[in-house]
Amino acid sequence: MKLTLEEIAAHLAPIRQYLAADGGDIELVDLTPDGVLYIRLLGSCRTCDLNSTTVQLGILEPLQRLFPTLKAIKVVP
Repeated sequence: MKLTLEEIAAHLAPIRQYLAADGGDIELVDLTPDGVLYIRLLGSCRTCDLNSTTVQLGILEPLQRLFPTLKAIKVVP
């Protein structure tokens, strides 16, 4: 699959359900040509002590299975 914000957004439903169960969500902000996705954490995810783990294991790793060219996720305020 081609790495675009639209393609990523189309595959976020399972991740969003997981985040929503704890009162959170994510917003896609930007995607660089070299495969860095910028997101904004919403709701309880913003202040959760485990949000870095959630980004790595709950968002980045599942998306990398679909989009191997996705290199990293950066969280913006």
